[in-house]
Amino acid sequence: MFSPKAPYQGKVVENDKHPHTLTGQTGDANWETAHVTFDHGGNVPYIEGQSIGVIAPGPDKKGETPAKIRLYSIASSAVGDDETSKTVSLCVKRVVEVDGDHANREVGEDKPDKAGTHFPDNKVYRGVCSNHICDMNVGDDVLITGPTGAEM
Repeated sequence: MFSPKAPYQGKVVENDKHPHTLTGQTGDANWETAHVTFDHGGNVPYIEGQSIGVIAPGPDKKGETPAKIRLYSIASSAVGDDETSKTVSLCVKRVVEVDGDHANREVGEDKPDKAGTHFPDNKVYRGVCSNHICDMNVGDDVLITGPTGAEM
């Protein structure tokens, strides 16, 4: 089991906009849900019903780098999407709030994400870890903790 102080460094093996973006553009700010697969080399064994943590590089809303761990329910079966027991997949909804109570980008600061969505004329809050995961490319490193939680 890997802790936040000693996470496992995996690699992104799949995170293409198509077909891994599971939802289509709806006009809503937070329309995107991505299916992302990480290679853990068999070093992070898990069972159905568990979660893993992902540590984004940050900074988070408090300015901390790296950001605090975020837990995500594992979307793949224990053998992984490729049935080698060396991968783990997550389904992650990109968190974006436009002109809401919180903002980490002022008017003019929001840049296009991997799906091409951006709001340059608005104050925008983007979830640090969900956006980090959704914007990852094949070959990128990912810091993984866990697994944690009971089996189903």
